Amino acid sequence: MILNMKRVFLRSILNLFLVLVYFQINAKVNNHDLFPRTTLEFYVLESTFSEGEYLKGDIHELGFTKYDYKEIPFNRPVNDRMISLRAGFKIDGTYSDEDLYVVVLPVDYSCKIFFNEKLLNVRGDYEFEYTNRLHQSEKILLPPGLINYNDKNEVAIQLYPKEGESYPLSHVFLTNSKDATRYVFYRNLLGPKLIFALSLVGFVFFVFYLIIYISRREYQKQQFLFFAFMNLFFVISYSNNIFSHNFSNTYFLEKLARVGFPMFIFVGICFLLDYTNLFKKKKIIKAILLVIYVPAALMVLAPNTTTGVINAYNAYPLISLIVGNFLLFAITFMFFLREKDMKSAFLFVIFLVNIIAGLHDGYYFAVLKIKPFILLTPNTVFGINLIIFFILAVDHSKLYHVALSSSEKLEKLNQELEVLVEKRTQKIVEYANLMEEANNTKDKFLSIIAHDLKNPFNTLIGYSDVLKSDFREYGQDEISQHLNIIYDTSVKGYNLLENLLQWSQSQTNKIIFDPVKINLHEIVEYCIDDIEHQSQFKDIDIVNEIPEKSHIIGDKNLLKTILRNLINNAVKYTPRNGMVSISSRKVEEYIEVAVKDTGIGMTKEELQDLFKIDKISSKPGTNKEKGSGLGLVLCKEFVEKHGGKIWVESSLDMGSIFSFTIPKIIRMN
Repeated sequence: MILNMKRVFLRSILNLFLVLVYFQINAKVNNHDLFPRTTLEFYVLESTFSEGEYLKGDIHELGFTKYDYKEIPFNRPVNDRMISLRAGFKIDGTYSDEDLYVVVLPVDYSCKIFFNEKLLNVRGDYEFEYTNRLHQSEKILLPPGLINYNDKNEVAIQLYPKEGESYPLSHVFLTNSKDATRYVFYRNLLGPKLIFALSLVGFVFFVFYLIIYISRREYQKQQFLFFAFMNLFFVISYSNNIFSHNFSNTYFLEKLARVGFPMFIFVGICFLLDYTNLFKKKKIIKAILLVIYVPAALMVLAPNTTTGVINAYNAYPLISLIVGNFLLFAITFMFFLREKDMKSAFLFVIFLVNIIAGLHDGYYFAVLKIKPFILLTPNTVFGINLIIFFILAVDHSKLYHVALSSSEKLEKLNQELEVLVEKRTQKIVEYANLMEEANNTKDKFLSIIAHDLKNPFNTLIGYSDVLKSDFREYGQDEISQHLNIIYDTSVKGYNLLENLLQWSQSQTNKIIFDPVKINLHEIVEYCIDDIEHQSQFKDIDIVNEIPEKSHIIGDKNLLKTILRNLINNAVKYTPRNGMVSISSRKVEEYIEVAVKDTGIGMTKEELQDLFKIDKISSKPGTNKEKGSGLGLVLCKEFVEKHGGKIWVESSLDMGSIFSFTIPKIIRMN
């Protein structure tokens, strides 16, 4: 038995080995079928400007020397200079059925590319709008009819530097179609296309914050204006990468981009000064920064050639840029030491990463003098803008919650009517303004408050004004009637605010779920007493059919909200002399609670839109009562928080039954 098991085991190992060998051989065969990536080894010649010459003949006799992919020779006059590079190679005949490509990376020259003395491609423009900085990578098909299989082939590149450029040429290589397509796609995607996408978002940020700075009072602070221009100068700084085409005017784009960098640093420091409030004499600091960075921008504007712009930028403006980046980092570090919270930590980290990204990109440009596969600085700069955007949004959201929570004080304004009526009216107007400003960022709350708080406030202000002005002219009965109206309106307004506050807390996960053992009968009685005035006004009987010793496990506050809203809705949509009943029963592992009314019922269309926040609506009650429609949304969320479900059965003119379930077993705190 053991011997047989050994044989089976050894046979399995042998089969696995054979399968691995098969796949390894198959992979080698497949790789062999594709032309491998081959970096071209160029020979270089600096000569008089003679387009199309030096493409044939012996490279050694013509004076070509081996090119080491470092700086291009620069020994001739600027106005009579051409660089020719030639690379010879052989292509095996086994690749005759395959499309082959030469891949050209970003170049800093206008140039033409030849294959076996035939023109393949023109990059840039040296005759009209001088274009000598192209940030796109490109794949160029080698025409099969021009390829000499099993014989010598040659790729030649002629560079036309009109301004004394001597930048190195990035590596050029031959490869198969699949490799060329993949390489060019990813390089352009992570290069110009990514920068374009980030710049587009940055421009949207700029327009958004500029508009709200101009139009919104709470945003009329300098820090918001500075942040808007941080995004604008970010877009300007990388305009030379965005508009990188043969028809682009390199001189204009380079000048525009290199003006953007120091201005971004300037407005960035100004933003941090205003936002962090670390320094008292901010105006003096900003004036000093203006003296530093305006000359840096003007120095870039002065030269009349692209190379002159780059050389000017690499002097004082670049130094001011490096110092500015360390200033930005130092301010965020000091801010983090003072606040020690999440937002200050995010600012500190992103500006630290920005410095690291600058060192990475600077090494490639200054030392290697080539463009990296992916520029890190635009990504980190966009990250700075994105983090600041979210920090400002969170700050404004906190202001909104503070304003909303203060609305609970409205209930206290019902006391001392004659003494406090004028003060109460003033407070209501102030709170209404605060809520309007805070809720502008919440579209759903805006519609609810605008439509549903307006009527209660108008009623309160109107009746309060009547009592204030003509108090002595009314009898006791009339005053009592007016006070009842004010009381009912205040209760309705308070209930609406309570629903809004609970809904906002549920959306931000700030409601604490605290299940305990509860007497369900007592909870229902509490909710019935809470709306006793409304039910008595319409002569509606509310019957609590739940047994007195019926208990349930749940959150007391959330259950009160569920039952209060359902009973209140039942009274609202039940005509005079109607009836509302609340009952419960055990169904498998749940307790089912039902609120039944003899009201006007609902159509099928109305039933479909219940409990949906995006279809939130409310129709007037049988006594023209107003509502927000938010109560049923709260009921659904709070029932689901218990692990239950809520539904409704209703027919037009036949009343409604709202039912929900609560699990019998919920883990208590």
